[in-house]
Amino acid sequence: MGRTLPVSDPRLTRLTLTDAADLVRRRALSPVELADAVLDRIAAVDPHLNAFTTLVPADTVRAQARDAEREIAQGLHRGPLHGIPVGVKDLIDTAGLRTTYGSGMFRDHLPVRDGAVPERLRSAGAVVLGKTATHELGMGITTNNHFFGPTLNPWHREHVPGGSSGGAAAATAAELGLWQVGTDGGGSIRIPAAFCGVVGHKPTLGLVSNRGQLGNGNVSFSVPGPLARCVRDAALATQALAGFDREYAYARRAPVPDLLADLERGVAGLRVGTSADLLRPAPDACVDDAYAATLARLMDLGASVEQIAMPHHELLEQVTLAVFAIEGGTQTRSLIGDRLPLFSPAIARVLGAPPADPAVWARASRDRAWLAQDYAAAFEHVDVLVVPTAPEPAPRIDDDELPHVLRVVPYTAAVNMVGLPAVSLPMGMHEGLPLGVQVIGPAGADPLVLRVARALEQASAAHRVGRPP
Repeated sequence: MGRTLPVSDPRLTRLTLTDAADLVRRRALSPVELADAVLDRIAAVDPHLNAFTTLVPADTVRAQARDAEREIAQGLHRGPLHGIPVGVKDLIDTAGLRTTYGSGMFRDHLPVRDGAVPERLRSAGAVVLGKTATHELGMGITTNNHFFGPTLNPWHREHVPGGSSGGAAAATAAELGLWQVGTDGGGSIRIPAAFCGVVGHKPTLGLVSNRGQLGNGNVSFSVPGPLARCVRDAALATQALAGFDREYAYARRAPVPDLLADLERGVAGLRVGTSADLLRPAPDACVDDAYAATLARLMDLGASVEQIAMPHHELLEQVTLAVFAIEGGTQTRSLIGDRLPLFSPAIARVLGAPPADPAVWARASRDRAWLAQDYAAAFEHVDVLVVPTAPEPAPRIDDDELPHVLRVVPYTAAVNMVGLPAVSLPMGMHEGLPLGVQVIGPAGADPLVLRVARALEQASAAHRVGRPP
């Protein structure tokens, strides 16, 4: 096999998923060479970031890569993930590979069955590297993990990478693999993507199966998705992961849309919505300025920008709290079963609250429907909504998390409560930290939100993934 890039060449870990997949398919790059380069990069960088909670032994990683190389040489190429290294968020079950859910209760937990996403990864011939760090039980936006230590932001290690997919975002930004799998229950892909300056795709509810998250995954608000270093890579990864799963309650029976066919069509003629109602709490001035520049770029590219009223946005906080506490809490208690409870002080305060009155769930269900009505009405007038992913850059790692949760989650959680697709991509920098913007579309419009994100990415360096110092 011809070797176009030697193992020691750092360009191997800088490859996009798209380019690496093409090189591997053409046998211009060995999966073993790529795996070795990624393993070397992890060994050199991850001790400074703590992006991985568990790593697959290097010999096992190389064995996976050799199997992929042999199959491809025999003409059995399985698709764009074949021979490509990837990490899986530590909320998703992986058979025989430690899955802690970020919890001390599961420090030695070895699932007996893969969740849906690892199952698809193995079927596609991907090379699983290990489990990326998560906030404890996925319940936070910092990935300051009480049991396994904090994950650090590659752009500035005194700041958080976001959460709960902080390990996946930090690993993506720091080139510890070409892409990573995260999950998003209230912004947990998009917030880390924004704070770490990478691309994160939160798919439409049901497009990618969530079976196996926290031992089950059949919840109405959380979905898996990719974190990547360009929009095309995110689209390619989601395309490979998507599909119907009869064991997943929220699976979409509709055919999987082609996420790549119209990716380069641009935004000319599209109607982009913005809403003052969605910009609450008010963003920092640096975010506001970058957002204004983003809207101006979209108009320069031929889109129109319209103001949209979202009159029920003030209901979002209480709806999210109720859904997390009741539906999410039920899932967590089912996971724990008869184990002796062991929580960090922060999570103990959340899970130790008294059970919600049934009236709370009834009210939340009604108010969730009002939120859905707002978004349905908006998409009668505009094709997509474009808003900041977070109203601020990544907080310092020693900050109190709660005030930041109250500021950031209102920018992301509605997408989860309503089941919509969204893509977060970079929106420039402020004092050495990335900012993020998200494109939100109607349910099933994943190709469209990726297309708008791709147009922004091509239009300006402010929307492209950079390399941390």
